[in-house]
Amino acid sequence: MTDFSVKKVWIIAKREYLERVRTRSFLLSTFVTPLLMGAFLVLPTVISESAARNIMRDSERPARVVIASDNRALAELVSGELIRQKGTRYEPSVVSPTSTGERERLDKQLNDSDVEGYVWLDGPAIASRHVVFSTRRISDFILQHRLSDALSYAFAAQRMVQQGNSAGDVAATLEPVTLTAVRAGNTSAMYNELRGAIVVFILMFVMLFSLLSYGVMVMRSVMEEKSSRITEVLMCAASAPELMSGKILGTGSVGLTQIGVWLSLAGFGASRSLFLRDTIAALDVGPSLIIYFVIFYTLGYLLYSAIFAGVGAIFNSIDEAQQWNFVVILPLIAASAMILPVATSSDSMLSVAGSLFPFCSPILMFERLAVHNPPLWQVALSLILLIATIGGTMFVSARIYRTGILMYGKRPTIREVSRWLLQA
Repeated sequence: MTDFSVKKVWIIAKREYLERVRTRSFLLSTFVTPLLMGAFLVLPTVISESAARNIMRDSERPARVVIASDNRALAELVSGELIRQKGTRYEPSVVSPTSTGERERLDKQLNDSDVEGYVWLDGPAIASRHVVFSTRRISDFILQHRLSDALSYAFAAQRMVQQGNSAGDVAATLEPVTLTAVRAGNTSAMYNELRGAIVVFILMFVMLFSLLSYGVMVMRSVMEEKSSRITEVLMCAASAPELMSGKILGTGSVGLTQIGVWLSLAGFGASRSLFLRDTIAALDVGPSLIIYFVIFYTLGYLLYSAIFAGVGAIFNSIDEAQQWNFVVILPLIAASAMILPVATSSDSMLSVAGSLFPFCSPILMFERLAVHNPPLWQVALSLILLIATIGGTMFVSARIYRTGILMYGKRPTIREVSRWLLQA
């Protein structure tokens, strides 16, 4: 039985595939995971917008913010700038002059929830440029940031007026500058700074999810058949490389089926939902990016599932094998830690080296393709190195699998595993 039979691999892969897709866990993970992912991505945006618009208030009225100051002109500048800011839902009012009784009255209104907060701009605060904002919600960082911007604008504007500048010159000088980033070489394409982070996060989640489910599933399947001695029967009909290849391909096809279902659901949702359509358009997820995603996901799965299959053939129990799970996925953890540096400087030596390293390239090279167009030779070299590493890993794992799958009893040593590689 020395010839490698594709037909036998197909039969084994088909059996593994049908066994997995008919389980309840597959159906739940296929349809529940997109909901959890969507909630995880959308909820922070919804919460931020809710905070920005002050939706989480007890009343639908714009929140009242009081600017109390001895310098009425300065307070009016702060109030006007706060109103002028886009997206604000605050209703500022000015109280002048300040006094102890006025502060006690504002504290009472604050305790009675009549005002959201008040800025105390008395003489010492103006002189020291250290302003106190009393508020009911100390965690409303959006309001605090906007008040800080409004105060900075007001102090700068008043100083310029005192230096003899006209109101028009002051307004023109302090007009905010709008910065728009465009992709080099294609000035008509808007560069979305969140695009790379979002798509790479999705890839990383899918990759880690696949490794911790389907990769470990391959390892568990190997160990279950090894412990139950079913492998001895199976090897009468197929060789060890055929068994391992069938398991990897069958289980990997389950992962690709899930991705296909998720992409189909995303396409259906985009056709029915204007929000999803605009989101996909903003991320600029074109066909080429999806193709790269499928390529690097498939190659990454083949690489790590081959390692898991070899690990499953070496050990005799799940507990022994699980100790090596962290070692196996350590390169992916390192790649996850490099996502931010690669996103900010995709052409640096560290980014290029990481994207060419086969055990990290499924994530890092895809990230570089998402945020920036790397040279074609780097993409080609990354794919060549990754495919060559998969071939080498498959070869080593197959030799370990051939001997280790029939070994029972004590845990093999490194010397014994090396002897398997030489004698298989």
